[in-house]
Amino acid sequence: MAGLAGGDPSAVRLLAPAERRGVLREFQPTMSAERARRMAENAEGAAYTDAVSEYAALGRDEVREAARAAMPVTSDRG
Repeated sequence: MAGLAGGDPSAVRLLAPAERRGVLREFQPTMSAERARRMAENAEGAAYTDAVSEYAALGRDEVREAARAAMPVTSDRG
């Protein structure tokens, strides 16, 4: 969500696995899943739809690994 708020439309690819894994439920009431979905659709609807479809076919562990691969590296700490 920080990426979307900062104007990075590629961040929609990270929202789809977060939804799939139920991460957004942990941030209630501050952030609703519907609000996050709306922001992603407004930022880059086609990319969000593609990501949702892609992650829907994956199992729980596969979603985790795909999300890790999609995250930008922000530090060299592991």
